[in-house]
Amino acid sequence: MDKLRKEAREALVLNPGKMPVGFFPAVAAASKSDLGQLWQDIAAYDHSTHLNICESLVTATSYIDYWDGMLPNDQGPRPLKPAEAKAVNNLFDWASAAALPSSNFAVDFDETAEISDDIIKAQNESRFRSELALELILVLNKPMAGLPNGRPDNVADILLAGACFVNQQNPWVTSESYNATSMLMNVWVQDTHLANTFWPAIDFILKERIRPLFAKTKNSAITSAGRKNFHPQTLPRFGSSDLDASAKPWKTTDVYVESVLSWILSQYRPEDKTQFETHFQLFVPTILAMIDDNNIPFKTKGCALLIQLLLPIQESGSDILRRTNLTSVFEDAVTPCLLSLPSITPEDRSLELLGEAYPALLSTLKTACKGPSQSEQDKEAYTTSLAKILRSNLISSFHHVSSGTPASFPHPRLSTFLLQKITIIVNELGIHTTKYLQEIIPVLHTTLSNPFGTAHPPLLLAAVTATQAVIKNAHPRIWRWRGEILSGLTSCWLHIAEDSRDSVAELAKLKRELRQTLQVLKVVLLNPVTIAGDAPEPEQLQVKQSVEKEFQELVDADAELKGLFA
Repeated sequence: MDKLRKEAREALVLNPGKMPVGFFPAVAAASKSDLGQLWQDIAAYDHSTHLNICESLVTATSYIDYWDGMLPNDQGPRPLKPAEAKAVNNLFDWASAAALPSSNFAVDFDETAEISDDIIKAQNESRFRSELALELILVLNKPMAGLPNGRPDNVADILLAGACFVNQQNPWVTSESYNATSMLMNVWVQDTHLANTFWPAIDFILKERIRPLFAKTKNSAITSAGRKNFHPQTLPRFGSSDLDASAKPWKTTDVYVESVLSWILSQYRPEDKTQFETHFQLFVPTILAMIDDNNIPFKTKGCALLIQLLLPIQESGSDILRRTNLTSVFEDAVTPCLLSLPSITPEDRSLELLGEAYPALLSTLKTACKGPSQSEQDKEAYTTSLAKILRSNLISSFHHVSSGTPASFPHPRLSTFLLQKITIIVNELGIHTTKYLQEIIPVLHTTLSNPFGTAHPPLLLAAVTATQAVIKNAHPRIWRWRGEILSGLTSCWLHIAEDSRDSVAELAKLKRELRQTLQVLKVVLLNPVTIAGDAPEPEQLQVKQSVEKEFQELVDADAELKGLFA
């Protein structure tokens, strides 16, 4: 065993960061020692340094790789002796713990932290340790068949370790660790489902590994059972826990928690309704803690997890959101996120957060108010909430991120994003959009008539798409606003004609959308209808008679518009 260790260390020093292969000393070690002796060697070794840990991981992997677990003449797996079985279980536990990402990755989610060379080095070492540990877990499948139950005692920690590496976007994931995890999880998830140990393992992870990390993160809006607290005690907005790093280990040391929660939520299927409802209360405090955190990256993660949490509710038809009265709690948690706008919040961070917050809020409302048992009261509540988002958040945010002058958009990407969300809300509101035309139309007109709009074609395209949605959903009242809409469409068309840049494809697409929008407007004006219960207005019928004339007058005024009205 000593010779194997020596060879492992030499290989690691010679090629740092690479998994050594082809250890001939492992052949001799595997023939002269048993699994119990291997674990004794690992357990007694000094693992205070990165190199020592890697040395033990490589030693164990190489040993197991050459270990013969078959009966004579390849008659099948050899049952392990009690000491050997205990050693294999210990190796699984040790490798699972070694695979977890280190706390050095916390800086990647801290907006104020500076990443030093020492941190970068520590992160690279953690990535390599994880690769080696996952490789050891994979090769431990070889002696696993000889365990008494054919599986390790602690399946939960193995699944926990694998769940940390299923998302390639996480900073601790490498192509090697991702590939190893893909093989590991495919096998383990299937096998544990067949053995009926999967959900007990998930239950253990949520209760024993995740919940303790959030024990000091209090939320007065919910009870200990994960329900709405109707008599909350007001907590200080900024308490001692905001300054005490140990109070939030989920963001300072165990930074992989979000990845694990995301993977667990992705495992629920409609037929797993019972398991999901049992675990629901365990997800609520963790997700709310992230959304309420003062760190934008964790707010973003929390909103993304909320979307995932609501998906099994929708797919299974569960009424647990209604039973726990948590709709307003989630709304109250997410809504402040919508205020994370420049100049307080950088545009990139704002786009990241709003990109998850708006879908999370809309999904919460849909889950609570729409479904097979939807009542008229639910419909009214849904419409009221949508209108509030449109007026208090989207339109006000759009005005906020625009400068004081109508022709300037200092944050074009964010303005584009907000227009895209306005389109979604308008389509959800349907005919109720008519109530808010006086607030929506000026936003669209200002954007379409912006003389510098062609500098960022996606902004104009979003405005055109929103205009189409408004015309289709509020068509009984559009005739009153045809002047503003025509002014915006024609101004946009003329600005495109004046643009001589090379973005031909984008501007060509924009021109097609402008023509289509004009045609939709024309159809609406030529086919007037009234809202149910309203009497026809004489002016609306007069507009029908004068549409062609009005359009022709615009073309006569500027021949460049002929292509738009063709």
